[in-house]
Amino acid sequence: MNRAEAKRRQAVEISNILALGTLLLFGSFIGDNGITYVIVAAEICALAWSAVAGGLSDVLGKVLRSKKSKGQSKNTSQIRRSAMMFHMVLGGLVSVLLFFLAGAIAQGVFKVHYSVLIIKALAPIIFLRSVSAVLLGFFQGEGSEFPTMISGMMRQILHIGFGILFSKLLGTYGEKVSTLLMEENYTAMYGGVGFAIGVVVTEVLIILFLALIYHGMSSRWKKKGRQEAVHSIQGMLASIKTLCIGRWPQSGIGILSVLPLLAGILFANGLGEKGLIEYGLYAGKYLVICGIAAGIISVMTIPAVARIYISFRKREHKLGRMVFQGGVHISLVHGIFASVFVAVMGQQFAALFCEENAEVVRKMLLGGSSAIACMALSLYFCRVLQAGGRRILVLGAAGIADVLFVIFAMILSGVGKAGILSLVYGGIMSLFVFCILVGMLSYRQIRMRVDWLNVFIVPLGAGSAAGLLGALLSRAISPHLDAVVSLLVVFLVSGAVYWIMLLFLRNFKEEELEVVAGGGLLTKIGQMLHVFSYE
Repeated sequence: MNRAEAKRRQAVEISNILALGTLLLFGSFIGDNGITYVIVAAEICALAWSAVAGGLSDVLGKVLRSKKSKGQSKNTSQIRRSAMMFHMVLGGLVSVLLFFLAGAIAQGVFKVHYSVLIIKALAPIIFLRSVSAVLLGFFQGEGSEFPTMISGMMRQILHIGFGILFSKLLGTYGEKVSTLLMEENYTAMYGGVGFAIGVVVTEVLIILFLALIYHGMSSRWKKKGRQEAVHSIQGMLASIKTLCIGRWPQSGIGILSVLPLLAGILFANGLGEKGLIEYGLYAGKYLVICGIAAGIISVMTIPAVARIYISFRKREHKLGRMVFQGGVHISLVHGIFASVFVAVMGQQFAALFCEENAEVVRKMLLGGSSAIACMALSLYFCRVLQAGGRRILVLGAAGIADVLFVIFAMILSGVGKAGILSLVYGGIMSLFVFCILVGMLSYRQIRMRVDWLNVFIVPLGAGSAAGLLGALLSRAISPHLDAVVSLLVVFLVSGAVYWIMLLFLRNFKEEELEVVAGGGLLTKIGQMLHVFSYE
């Protein structure tokens, strides 16, 4: 991973955060049951797309760069044609199958028949995203990360615009159907269909945008191909085989990341109609809030991953290990505070995003906010392993975590009678195991030991103190202020106390702050407080 790729991955992570924010926004339009219907459809499509084209852009870009560095322009042209033809056919075939099997999958497997029409509306996205993935792979093969960054941002902005437009249009029609049939769920269902149509329209526009850029670059590629000396050309089947072999670990990771959410639907079905609504709270509120917080932390640690391997390539092993340790430290410091803050302010978050079922969301956030720290740290470790070519290790750890999630959820729902909270607690346990596994593998790859005192114990103690202060402050001001103001005040006060405690406890080394995101600001604050000396 180089610095340009790190910036591109940051942009992708920001677009993922925006996607989660979009889901949170649409919960207010289509309701918690509507969120469940949309998530079922979206995860089924995500599962199919991960199998068809998961990791395709990165692998295709790497293969094209390799051929280009060897001066094999004709081979790169052959690979581009083969990738486009194969994934257009495969993506189109899977889209058609998904359209016709929507009823069997949604009704027969997941028992959510209100998702059938949403799946059918969303089915073309497999074909469209496959085409856009191939185009993005072309650009990455030329060393251009700009189209990936811009298209990711455009996609989320257009999702909001078109999603709101079509969701309201079809939601109005759904209200009429609900009144006629005396079944209120049709309003949520048609609102979800509108959102799915908005997603498909957005992807069509993204492809047109990428096609314009491709058209501007293709003449230069053809000219290079004509100037190249004659040599053996890699065949279509060989090109497709290279891509499939290269991307299968990333595709498998994508599939395994989707399976827990789909397994959660099966558990929620056992709780009846109430379970489907609570699943909407679990996936559309709890996981979204935790995912946004973990994503923000992850954005800050991506440059550290690039710098680790740049340092190792330059044989600066000591610097590389310091950067790695700094990334772990920052992930945990931010993750612990975010976890404690969300747990303490769970009532305010619940009232802000889900007033009708605030108590259920509060229990989820109180019992499961530690997922933020585990998520952020796991993402960091996974990127370190993947950048070092250890994707199969991440795949194995993800498979173990999925199995444990199902086991824990079954035990908690059957023996513990935890209801929908069994998904929260089961997820925390499996995520903790996953974090430990990828953490051990990462430390082994970097060849260093954990500094438990500075990296974990001191931030945990400071986070507990900040959490206690936040709880007392929240109890004092919440009766007099609304949820947004209460969240802001407690965040600023407890956050300031937390960071001041860490600085006075000398939890950060000056050398460590030089290599992590935001380290310069912390160094200046530490100098103002006379924690660090001026140079």
